[in-house]
Amino acid sequence: MNMMRDKNTRYYMMTLCGLVGSFLILVCFLSWFHGREVQRLVFEREQSMVSSLMEQGVPRASIVRALSGADAGSAGNSAELLRQLGHTQAVSFRLFPGIDRSVRLFGGAAVVIVLVPGIFLLGAAVWFLWKRERLYRQAEGVIARFSEGNFEEHLPQNEDGSIYQLFSAVEELAAALRAQGEKEQNGKVFLRDMVSDISHQLKTPLAALHMYTEIIAQEPECRETVERFSQKAMRSIDRIEELVQTLLKVSRIDAGSIVFQKEWQTALGLVESAAADLTIRAQQEKKRLVMEGDAAQTVFCDREWTREAVANLIKNALDHTEENGTVTVSWECSPAMFRLSVSDDGCGIAEEDIHHVFKRFYRGRGDGGRQGIGLGLSLAKSIAEGQGGMISVSSAPGEGAAFILMLPTEAAKQSS
Repeated sequence: MNMMRDKNTRYYMMTLCGLVGSFLILVCFLSWFHGREVQRLVFEREQSMVSSLMEQGVPRASIVRALSGADAGSAGNSAELLRQLGHTQAVSFRLFPGIDRSVRLFGGAAVVIVLVPGIFLLGAAVWFLWKRERLYRQAEGVIARFSEGNFEEHLPQNEDGSIYQLFSAVEELAAALRAQGEKEQNGKVFLRDMVSDISHQLKTPLAALHMYTEIIAQEPECRETVERFSQKAMRSIDRIEELVQTLLKVSRIDAGSIVFQKEWQTALGLVESAAADLTIRAQQEKKRLVMEGDAAQTVFCDREWTREAVANLIKNALDHTEENGTVTVSWECSPAMFRLSVSDDGCGIAEEDIHHVFKRFYRGRGDGGRQGIGLGLSLAKSIAEGQGGMISVSSAPGEGAAFILMLPTEAAKQSS
């Protein structure tokens, strides 16, 4: 049997067999002791009976014939008479059929009393060890599949006992390994997608930059051509730099390498800082940028990263607002959540696009000629979620769009 290969199991079974053997030896000793004791009692009784008969004047020959059928000889007293008949403690009790039969009955009964529980005990031990061995083999198979990356099966954990506590600890370790494996796999997928996205997005500006450089090289004497295509080359370089910087920011947040330094900020100061570089653009494009909210309202967040998220939301709203349109930034705060809204009265978002607007590089069907590289909303979403918040959007075609940035307040953070 496989279970007998285990040293501890062998020691356990040897101990049980040793105990049963010891009980059998003890039974043999008790049987011998029982025989000697019965023999002593019988001889004492015979001596007492012979003495009584001799005192009553019964002839010795009659007593001897009554005990054994032999002649009396010259025995002088009861003890001497019994010695002549061989009724002494030195004689084996097996020579006396009655005593021997009593010893055999006692010994047989004692052996049965010992062997039956002993066999039951050994059988129960073998059954227990077999079940435990089967449990070990089952656990061994599950753990082997854990090592192969298959976590569909689980170890038994529905009972009490040290072995099940061990199984529970192994399950926790397997869960940690699974999470680590999924994290590594997600990291590989993330890296693959990131490389694919970067290569795809860099293809167009790099191709344009290569074309502009060729045109400049072909007409170095034409000042107007050099200046015009140099400016286009610089715009392509700026686009590449913006793309790479934004991708790095998104990847750092998604990889968990950014530690947000949260402090209390005034909402007005945060919004004004985010809109500072976009106010001039709004004026040039003849669009209104309106701020509404309590100037004294505060928010608990990382100033620089949250400013970046709000700026991206405002920039996205300006990108989708026509001339003379209005972009409104408003905010309010509840005991649990700070809520900032960036809404516009632009073209809105198509129903088939609204569930994809936060994906990287996603451009809706109506975004063909608009500015942007399709990373601003994705970065804003990563920043909000990195601080325990969220971003949602509501829109309808032709009715503008409203992006809602929500961040937990300090009170909500402490109660969580």
